[in-house]
Amino acid sequence: MKEYNYNPKRYFLSVTAPGFFMIGILIFSLSKNIKSTNFNIYTLAIIVSIYGIINTFVSISHPEKIVDDGEKLEFHSFGRVHSYYLNKVKYFRIKEYYNGKIYLRIGNPTLLKGRYWINAPMYTDGEELYLSFREREKKIHPDSLKYRESISPKKKK
Repeated sequence: MKEYNYNPKRYFLSVTAPGFFMIGILIFSLSKNIKSTNFNIYTLAIIVSIYGIINTFVSISHPEKIVDDGEKLEFHSFGRVHSYYLNKVKYFRIKEYYNGKIYLRIGNPTLLKGRYWINAPMYTDGEELYLSFREREKKIHPDSLKYRESISPKKKK
């Protein structure tokens, strides 16, 4: 069993604090927008903050801890856990960004489950986590263009 933990100070600064800030924006925007029925900047702030709060606290899109025991992959955050049995997972896609950042979609991704932002360098053994996700995607989706050696057929001499 392998456990990957996000750096606690960085997690607070990059996930928890912005989540509480969005709650503050929601409360402020609701108080300013309570009398108005028109679509204005406060209405937009309400929509954006609700989406951000759901991503942060409900769907745990930014996991604090990832546990891989070989049979099951677990994402932990704010006292909640999303578990995926690897032998049942048919969909495992990663979108890679600079510096080891990953957008992972697993299982049947919806607004509330299955979409995770993984900043691999911020986790303990982050490079190992990054490589394990790439290998798992390659195992589940071997025909993906990302893993083909060449796109065009080899020429015979």
